[in-house]
Order: sequence, then C-alpha cells, then structure tokens
Amino acid sequence: MHQVPFQLFGIQHLVTLLLCFALIVLLPIYFRNKSSETKKMMGVSLSALIIVHAFDSMLNTFTFNHAWQEAFPLHMCDLSALSIAYYFISREKIFFNCAYFWGLGGASMALLTPDVDFAFPSGVFFPFFWGHTLILLAVSYAIIALNQRPFLRDVHRVIGISVMLMVIIYFINLLLGEGANFWYLMDRPDADSVMNYFPDPPFHMTVVIPIAIAFFYLLYIPFWIKDKVSKD
Repeated sequence: MHQVPFQLFGIQHLVTLLLCFALIVLLPIYFRNKSSETKKMMGVSLSALIIVHAFDSMLNTFTFNHAWQEAFPLHMCDLSALSIAYYFISREKIFFNCAYFWGLGGASMALLTPDVDFAFPSGVFFPFFWGHTLILLAVSYAIIALNQRPFLRDVHRVIGISVMLMVIIYFINLLLGEGANFWYLMDRPDADSVMNYFPDPPFHMTVVIPIAIAFFYLLYIPFWIKDKVSKD
C-alpha cells in the first residue's frame, strides 16, 4: 500500500493538533467539579491507559520493524508517562513534577514536530499522537481537576534529576549500541525537527541542554505570574 509522506504543519497535522489539544483541555475541565471519588477513578483510568499504551508501544517496535532497542521505555516522554501514571496511584508529588516538566516539554515538542515518516493511516501515526496526547492529558488533568502545580524549587529539583538521568541514559545508549538513541543524545530524530538546525552530534547537545533548561523555567512562568497576581 502506498504511504503518503507526513507533512509538517500540513492540513492533516494541524487538524490532528486541534483535536489533541481540545481533548487535553476539555476533558480535565469536565472533571474539575466532580466528586473526589470520581476524580480518583479517572486518574486511575488514565494510569491504566498509559500502561496499556506503553506495552502496545513495545509490541509495535517489533511489528513495524523498528530497532529492538526502541522497545525500552526510556525516552523522556516514556518516563514522563510512567511518572504521571505512578503519581495518580501514589500521589507522590515528585512524580507529578517530573511528568509536568518532561511531559509538557517533550510531548508538546513531539506533537508539534512529530518523529513520524508517513501520514495517516500509517500504522505509526495514531499510536504516536495518541501516546503523546495521553501524557499531556494526564498532566493537564492533574493541574485542572486535581489542583496540582509545581513550585520554583520543583524546577530546580527536576533539572537536577534530568541531568543525572541524562548521564545514565547516555551510557545506556552506549551499552545498547547502534539503534539506541534515547533522549536523542546520540543523534537527531529521523524525521524533520528543530534539531536539524543544531550543530552535528554530539555537539547538538550544547544547544539542546540550555534550551531544555530555559524551557523548564518557561513552563513555570504561568504559576509565577499567578503567585505574583495573588500577592498583589
């Protein structure tokens, strides 16, 4: 079957983004005034959906003949998904914090610059967009329905955790060998992305790391503004 190449910011991409972000915003608003028990059940349901998608992604690695290394859920978006899934069960805030900064940064960028080669109905199109939308939906649900939020100290903690994990992920990439490119530490994504304009690997990380840190602080700005307005 002939497959149509994916067009970045083409009509199909823009319509998909509109549907994804509508779900991310509207569903949490719907649950905002529900009972605590209903909110808890929805959180657990989101955790279940995330876990199911994680297993499905592992199977798709072999179904679509991707490198076997990709079966490991070690990309930043994978870790953010697992973090928010665990948060809904444990309610340990550090897992929300990691999911917030990794998820909004990584998943948003993934939706805007998807690492897919072919447009819908390609077999990888829906799982890719559904998986990243699910991350943002879960984080949005925690913020809007459960009134969760990060603080400035949380930004610093997640940056520290991210740097330590980056070192670990780098050595995991080396250990797994060719085909392992978690956190895109070894190479750029295969599909077009903003990394195309960065220096050649491994020097692309000299740009990626400062941008990621700046983006973490940028993600905190809405809460900083809210706190300033509340004090005034």
